[in-house]
Amino acid sequence: MSQLRQIGQLTLAHLVNDIYAPVLMALQPVLITMYGYGYFEAALLPVTHSIVSSLLQPLFGRLADSRGLRVSVGLSILLSGVGISLLGLIPDQYLAMLLCVVISGVGHASFHPGALCKVSALATGGSRGRLTSFFVVGGNMGMALGPIIAGIVLTSGGIPMVTTLIVPAILAAAVLYLKPIPDVCPVAKQPAPAGGEDWNPVILLFAGSTLRSWVTFGAMTYIPTFLVLQGYPLMEATTLVSVMLFAGVVGQISGGVLSDRVGRKPIVVVSTLASIPAFIGILMTHGILLILCMLLFGYLLWASFAVTIAMAHEQIPSQIGLISGLFLGIAMGAGGIGVSISGAIADQIGLVATLSFFPVILLVAGILFILVKVPGRRSPVE
Repeated sequence: MSQLRQIGQLTLAHLVNDIYAPVLMALQPVLITMYGYGYFEAALLPVTHSIVSSLLQPLFGRLADSRGLRVSVGLSILLSGVGISLLGLIPDQYLAMLLCVVISGVGHASFHPGALCKVSALATGGSRGRLTSFFVVGGNMGMALGPIIAGIVLTSGGIPMVTTLIVPAILAAAVLYLKPIPDVCPVAKQPAPAGGEDWNPVILLFAGSTLRSWVTFGAMTYIPTFLVLQGYPLMEATTLVSVMLFAGVVGQISGGVLSDRVGRKPIVVVSTLASIPAFIGILMTHGILLILCMLLFGYLLWASFAVTIAMAHEQIPSQIGLISGLFLGIAMGAGGIGVSISGAIADQIGLVATLSFFPVILLVAGILFILVKVPGRRSPVE
C-alpha cells in the first residue's frame, strides 16, 4: 500500500504540474482580442514554454544521474504554478509575461526527470509497466483538464482570475511536504556495466517515440478541422476528439498492465502497427464507424506511450533521469515541430492529403520498435 500511495501522490502531482502549459493556449484569444497582442506575440508564450521545458528536461535528468542533483517535486510544481498564475497580474507587460513563462517552463522541465526517477525506483519487477502508465496518465489528465479549467477561470473573471490557478500548485506541494516520498531514486547508485551501455535500443525507441508524438499531436490538432470539413458541427468534432483522448487514457493503463504480463516489446509493436488501419478508418468512414475508429485509434496509439518509457528505463537503468528527459521532453517537443511541418504541408496540398501521410509515419515508427533488441533476446523481432 505504501508503494501504491507514493505512486498515487506522484500521479496526482503529475496531473497538477501538467495543467499549467495548456492555460497558455486558452489565453490566446483573450490576449489577441482584448489586449491587442499580435498572433506571433501571443503564440510566442506557449512556444517559449515548450522550448524551455523540452530543452531543459534532459539537462535536469543528466545532472540527476551524474551528480545526484534533483529538484524537489513540490518545488517544481510551485514553479510551474507560480509562473502561470503571475500572468494574471501582468497581462499588459509582455516581457514580464515571457519571464513568467520561462519560470513555469523551468518548473515543468525539472518535474519529470525527478518524478519519473522515483516512479522507476518504486515500479520494479512485474509492476513497472502498470505503475509507470498510472504516472503518465496523470500528466495526460492534466493536459486535458488544463484548457477546461482555464476556460472556466477566464469566463468568470478574465485574465486577472488566472492568479487563482496558484491554488492547485500550493495544495499539491503541501501534500508532498506533509507526506514526503523518500529519496528512492537509483541515481548514482547503479554503475554502468563493465562492457559499457548499449544505447542503440534507446535510440531506436526514442526515434520511434518522436514519430509517434508527431502523429499524436497531429491527430489532436488537425482531426477537429478534418471533421468540420466533413460536415460535422464544431462541438461534435471537438467532443469526438475528447472521446478519442479518453480512449487513449484507457489504452495507456491497459497497455502498461499487459506489458507486465506478455512483455513490453509485443505491446509497443502490435499497438503501434494496429493503430494504422484505425487511423485510415477515420479518414474513410462516417457515423458510427468513424466513432469506433477514433476510439480504437486513441486506445491503440496511446497504449504504447508509457511502455516505451519503461522499456528505455530497463535498457539503461543508470540513466533514468536523462532518459526520462529525452522521452518526455525532446521527443514530445520534436513531435510538436512535426505538427508545424504538417501544417505547412497542408497549406500546399490540403489537409486530407497531409493526414494520409500519418499512417506512413506510424509504419516507420513500428519498424523502429521492431528493431529494438530486448535484453536477453537474440533476435530483434522477438
